[in-house]
Amino acid sequence: MNVHSDAPPAKDEKRRQILEAALELFSDYGFHGASMAKLAEKAGVPVGTIYRHFKGKEELIHALYVEMKRERLAATLEGYDPAMSLRARFELFWMNTYAYCVTHPRKFKFTEQYAFSPYLRDVTKAIQIDMSSELARFFGDGYAQGVFKSLPPQILSALISGPLNALVTRAIADIVTLDQTDQQSVMDACWDAITV
Repeated sequence: MNVHSDAPPAKDEKRRQILEAALELFSDYGFHGASMAKLAEKAGVPVGTIYRHFKGKEELIHALYVEMKRERLAATLEGYDPAMSLRARFELFWMNTYAYCVTHPRKFKFTEQYAFSPYLRDVTKAIQIDMSSELARFFGDGYAQGVFKSLPPQILSALISGPLNALVTRAIADIVTLDQTDQQSVMDACWDAITV
């Protein structure tokens, strides 16, 4: 009789430890302020173990970014129903994203830092996560219904994410406190920015 353990393999556990330590160090000290030695100490592993999982710091940063983007996308789509109206989908995406980012400040800070890091800019293009089919359908429906401005989805997305990310940054820093009414007002302003 075979008995299978639900515990993840040790290799995956070590990789997880490294990624969690990297998230903490990169979000607190930036990419250049987090050496591999500090990372190994934080993860509780020898430096050589990091190199068994990642070729170097840059590959580790990219792997963490991809993981964070996928996790954020899953949170954004929570409760999604393709039968929802365009406006209802927008509100779901916006509120889910805001809640996720405010609840996970380190993950938010890391992905923002990555997105605007000049030394990673060229590599970022090569590892972008494709737009999900749900988000692509959202933009496609908006164009087809004549609701969205005739701008590329990347620009419409920036008109949504720019204010949203700025707001999250201020909320995390306790510069602003938004109740449900305030969140609705900001979300309405983002909707107005992309619609005709």
